[in-house]
Amino acid sequence: PIFDSDDIMKQLPTEGKKFKAVDGKWRQVMGRVHNNSHAFFQCTQDGLLETWTAANKDLDMVQKGLDDYLETKRGAFARFYFLSNDELLEILSK
Repeated sequence: PIFDSDDIMKQLPTEGKKFKAVDGKWRQVMGRVHNNSHAFFQCTQDGLLETWTAANKDLDMVQKGLDDYLETKRGAFARFYFLSNDELLEILSK
């Protein structure tokens, strides 16, 4: 997990908090789904669409922050340009 790394959390505190909030909301909703797996009931909960719309906006902001962070790392170490974002994040999160 990317945001379990202390270095990344120090570099991207806002993005880390937003990611953890979205992750918490996801786990909360999935816990309710686990307890009552009737799809129609779960999909018609009040505020669900707004919750996921806001979560998508937050995740877009997190993604942009991560992209900017990776670009600064690539600027400092040119050899990182040869790695995918996933590979670079794996290296940096250790």
